[in-house]
Amino acid sequence: MRSRSWIVPGLLFVLLLSVGCGSPSQVEMGSVTGTVYINGEPAGAGLQLEFDPVTKGVRGSTAVTDPSGRYEAVYSLSTNGVRVGSCVVKLVPPETAPSGPGQKRKLPFPESYYEEIRQVTISPGSNTIDLEITKP
Repeated sequence: MRSRSWIVPGLLFVLLLSVGCGSPSQVEMGSVTGTVYINGEPAGAGLQLEFDPVTKGVRGSTAVTDPSGRYEAVYSLSTNGVRVGSCVVKLVPPETAPSGPGQKRKLPFPESYYEEIRQVTISPGSNTIDLEITKP
């Protein structure tokens, strides 16, 4: 008689594969592009954005501006876009250390932009979201 000890672990493995972990193929996405303007001028290269879903515990997307201030949001290494629904767009703080002990690091933009530039709703298909921020 053959042993059937593999049946339970095998079924558990198949169940885990079918449930998944919210891979991009199981998530409704919208492509998101746009331009970031600082005081009316294109931002330039290297400004990092985060698209943080309002629904807590849900993975967000990121973007980095090119030399003309344009960006395209990325969900994962293999998937561009942002989850469909409401999200908060904010700047990602640069990796800089404070200038001295006991001092806060100096951010290039007002702190409020690192919490929220604005809230947007992402739709299926193409979304163009231009952002205007003010730098003192």
